[in-house]
Amino acid sequence: MATRLDAEVHRHLTVEEIGALLDEGRQVIASVHFEIRRPHRPSPGRGGHLVLLTRRTPEGLLHFHNPSGIDAPTRTATLPADGFEPFFAGRGVSLR
Repeated sequence: MATRLDAEVHRHLTVEEIGALLDEGRQVIASVHFEIRRPHRPSPGRGGHLVLLTRRTPEGLLHFHNPSGIDAPTRTATLPADGFEPFFAGRGVSLR
């Protein structure tokens, strides 16, 4: 039996819009560069890898799951919006 998902494709999406979607209770699958697992290094590019953003804290930290993280803190990670943005490709899918 097929299960329907309430999802919306966002071909053009900003980090600020991701925050608003998270604040509405949605989760967001975002296209990021896989090196987001090493956020202390400069981003070598944008997109090509998917992470699941689950919430934003009142302080503005974005919480996300990265299946290719190199250790527990990079698989279940947090970054401020300005740390997430250099890796982000500007597209994603939001889920209810």
